Amino acid sequence: MLGQIFGQICLSLFACTAVALPFNHTDDRVEANIDAGTFERPSPNVRPRYRYWLPDASVNTSFLVDDIVQLAARGAGGIEFLNYYDYGGVIATGPATDWNIYGYGTPAYRDVLKAALQVHKDLGLVMDFSMGPQSGQGVPAEPYEPGLAYNLNYFNVSLSADETFANTVPGWGTGELVSVVVFATSNTANVSTVNSKYSLFGSLSGPVNSTLHTIISSSIGDVSTQVHPDGFINVTAPAGQGALEYYLMASYYSRSYERACIASSSDPQNILQNGSFAVDHFSSVGAQLTIDFLEQYVLVDGIETLMREVGNYIWEDSVEIPSHVYWTPKLSSVFQETHGYRIEPYLPLLAGRNGALASGTSIGPHYFILDTEDAGSGIVGDWRRTMTTLLGQYYDTLVDWTNSYLDLQFSAQIGYNLPTDMLSNVARVNAPETESLSFINNIDSFRQYVGPANLAGKRVISMELGSDFLETYTQTWTALLKDAKRAFVTGVNQVVIHGATYSHTYPNTTWPGFTSFGYAFAAQHSRHQPAWDIGYGEAGEYLARTQFILQSGIPKVDLMFWDKRTAERPYPETLYWPGDLTAKGYTYSYLSPDNLVQEQAVVADRVLAPGAQAFRALIIRANDTLTVDGIQKLAQYARAGLPIIVSGGVPGSQDLSRQPVVPFYTSGEIPAAWDTNNSSGILEANNTLQSILELPNVHQVPYDSLAESVAAIGIAPRTIVDTHDGVWITHWREASNGDIFVFVYNEGNSSTGSISFETTLSPTFLDAWSGEEIPVVAYRSNSTHTTMDFSLAYSETAIIKFTRSAVTQNLHVVAAPVGALVNSYAATDVGAGARVIAINATEEGIKLSNGTVISFPPSIAAATNLTDWALTIEQWNPPDDLFDVEIVANKSNVTLDIKSPELKPWYLIDESLTNVSGIGYYSTRFSWPPQSSSASGAVLTLPPISHGITVTVNGRVLPSIDITHPIADLSAFLVEGENSLSISVASTLWNVLTPIWDQLRTGNGRRLVESLGGYSALGFGGVQPYGIVGNVQLVPYVLLAL
Repeated sequence: MLGQIFGQICLSLFACTAVALPFNHTDDRVEANIDAGTFERPSPNVRPRYRYWLPDASVNTSFLVDDIVQLAARGAGGIEFLNYYDYGGVIATGPATDWNIYGYGTPAYRDVLKAALQVHKDLGLVMDFSMGPQSGQGVPAEPYEPGLAYNLNYFNVSLSADETFANTVPGWGTGELVSVVVFATSNTANVSTVNSKYSLFGSLSGPVNSTLHTIISSSIGDVSTQVHPDGFINVTAPAGQGALEYYLMASYYSRSYERACIASSSDPQNILQNGSFAVDHFSSVGAQLTIDFLEQYVLVDGIETLMREVGNYIWEDSVEIPSHVYWTPKLSSVFQETHGYRIEPYLPLLAGRNGALASGTSIGPHYFILDTEDAGSGIVGDWRRTMTTLLGQYYDTLVDWTNSYLDLQFSAQIGYNLPTDMLSNVARVNAPETESLSFINNIDSFRQYVGPANLAGKRVISMELGSDFLETYTQTWTALLKDAKRAFVTGVNQVVIHGATYSHTYPNTTWPGFTSFGYAFAAQHSRHQPAWDIGYGEAGEYLARTQFILQSGIPKVDLMFWDKRTAERPYPETLYWPGDLTAKGYTYSYLSPDNLVQEQAVVADRVLAPGAQAFRALIIRANDTLTVDGIQKLAQYARAGLPIIVSGGVPGSQDLSRQPVVPFYTSGEIPAAWDTNNSSGILEANNTLQSILELPNVHQVPYDSLAESVAAIGIAPRTIVDTHDGVWITHWREASNGDIFVFVYNEGNSSTGSISFETTLSPTFLDAWSGEEIPVVAYRSNSTHTTMDFSLAYSETAIIKFTRSAVTQNLHVVAAPVGALVNSYAATDVGAGARVIAINATEEGIKLSNGTVISFPPSIAAATNLTDWALTIEQWNPPDDLFDVEIVANKSNVTLDIKSPELKPWYLIDESLTNVSGIGYYSTRFSWPPQSSSASGAVLTLPPISHGITVTVNGRVLPSIDITHPIADLSAFLVEGENSLSISVASTLWNVLTPIWDQLRTGNGRRLVESLGGYSALGFGGVQPYGIVGNVQLVPYVLLAL
């Protein structure tokens, strides 16, 4: 059976040869020489992949291979092999198997990894590999290794005025002493913020109350040199004008020993039995520790060869290493060398604001600022710039090794959740990756991430798709694809779906199989899903074809926003809230001034980065944080003629003194005017900024109505959008052969309107659901633009290709009554011309580009609602033995007759269907053609479908249709007389799992949802509406030859 499946995959999807990445494997640039296949049949290189959660190495390798085979048969290009291990052990009360035998890096583990690589080779797939357990952030290591993660800890004592402290320094012996400082404070304030990283999801966090202390800068004294070898110190509290409190504070760094995976033995005999430690992410030493382990324990026994043959990316997840303040042993020396002063006297300013996942600080919820104009933010900014640089060195080491040792590429989720400038480091890796969860599927957040990657010419910008909170077994393909589309329209062009699961027997695990993350996150993609054969393949092809297009050419963007953030929150927020730019068709993304050192960041012909995004203007706002080097670049661009738009006021002049400064991982940190404490550099840069304000291409405009200001300056978008109810967003790419691809996405209500594209090339519609390329025959053009009308449902997309080589007639439709065309694409060829599908006859007719008006026939058959449905629901019930995971489902059928044309959710048809999941088979019959009116053919229209659908007419399966706007041309399938119509729709498993939810188990895992109060308490759950909901219509049409 396995061999038969192999053969079917090879014949239907791709050739069964190992299809490597680019022919130059490490070429990560746009338009690299890569086997991408065709739009209709993309190769595995551009197909979506699934993150595959390996429970541990106890799994049956034949079953694991079968899981991968089945994913490939449903459109996947491979998997991302993730060593789950109960997410490092934090999800479970203990391993369900013996990790001394089945742990990460063991011989058993290598056997499983080799089996996964081999099936990828057999099927011509590509595989990503997570380089450690949990999320790849650590490896087994000796506890004395210098490459382990470090933390900076604080200890302090309160003093009275003029009090002498003669005692052992607080915290002595807890680590390497970094500094001892004394200081006085002049003010305290209570601060309440929402810390979005204290729990799995920000909305579940309550307020975090802390105390903010203002340090008198003149009182700071570094007394580190007065510490005796035994830790004794004799020091007097400093004097301070207006002082309220006096402190002595000691800072130490030490290995944090944070775990990437728990130990498998209480008495480990080797590093493999001692679990995995997080490595230092702010040095090449930490990266090298991971590299050394992989070379010694993983890339052996033939695995290195297989990895070279079918490997795609070595990958690391977002950094989630708990720390009060991140540190690395060389930080002090690197800081002083870079900035010309010592950080040690100012370490109190870092307390609690520069770590993650650790509540408050090591001295409690206390934070410190200075009484200076910038409240010390410049010093903190210098420290964060140093950390940004050191994080870059960590990734540089991994990229260099992956490229040179394995001849593969490196991918990682970069920079967020850390006290670093995310945008500064995004482009350091071959394929930067964003994610659904931390970016909350927010379009503006994705715009921030893709800007630097596009500027650097990265071919792939990846996304961990679908890691949505509390959508376990409820996530639909409509929802999942909407998440993908929101990223695609910004420039993300690859998805790794979160995630596929080992679908067979595992200890103490109930049906429907192994479920990751304590049943708290979507999704669990496996053969136990009713949509496995009705929905997965169709959605997989849509994603593959869309990625084929979005990985072609170079993205072009109208506007660049300046975005300097010294630290990035775990949930990057919207930076431009108004919708006016989008409403007018402008596209925009963000760059940090740090990115402007890239070779593409030059101005030519008043355009920034002409070889990349080709920005038409740079926007800087009053509350933007400035950098000294960035302002010099800004001035260079302004003098080269680039339009500079200063929105809402000139930045650089905020007075931040006495304003509350709170942890970077909350939503309350006030942006600093400058990112540095370099006062002379700031003075020079500020003078430079003032010097360009009077240039004719530097425009100071109000914050409000930015789109109007941009247009008034004379800067036009590449796509001019005209729609009233929709929110239409476009993404534009240009290929080296001159072809243009525009991806259109509707974020708003179902709507009609038009888009004018800045090109006069011939348009072709690319249907990512069916794989068809169809010439567009209804459009208007002038000397500069081509205008097309659209009707887009909520979350619907369209892909338009403009080319010189399209098989398109010069003669085309330029005007038609609203609603007169089913669509603006040719239905079929007729001799030298094309035909237009027409409905809703009016006296106006349609007007052609040569001035001819074609009238409609006198009588076109009206649309009809189909009735008399027979509905058979194949119920997917749990097995009698709930621990029998090998069974797909305990299936049974129920059949109902539905006379009404309006179809309802199953649970509203009959109350007994409330807790039913499965597949609904709808069937009816109708006569064709209409007896008393004209009709050349008919289209079938359905309401939006939430999950999966297939349509059969007279026993013949129709091409895949868009589930957001289901419409299908039936003409080639109709027969004279009676016609049969069958529609199959699949559901999720949520409704059937609800009654047995408390009985579900995965290994020894904890139920995170219940620990948070359960679905109901969190406002989730309820009954999902399954089936077709609404009317199914048969819409006759006539074909008018041009």
